[in-house]
Amino acid sequence: MNTDNHSTLSINIRILVGLASLPSIALAVMLGITITQGDYNSISAFEVIYSAVGVLGIYIAITGKKLF
Repeated sequence: MNTDNHSTLSINIRILVGLASLPSIALAVMLGITITQGDYNSISAFEVIYSAVGVLGIYIAITGKKLF
């Protein structure tokens, strides 16, 4: 466990980031279902970027690492 508080985010911020990322994760799941059904033409670039940001947000919430 990392005891240096300056290199990780506080638990309150991590919970907030995780909660804010939930809609993006829901979109990522819906995109996965759409891809498995073979309907690639209905997926826009914005949806892919939005879901990727959600996955990044969940990664930050779980690990607590700062990206910048």
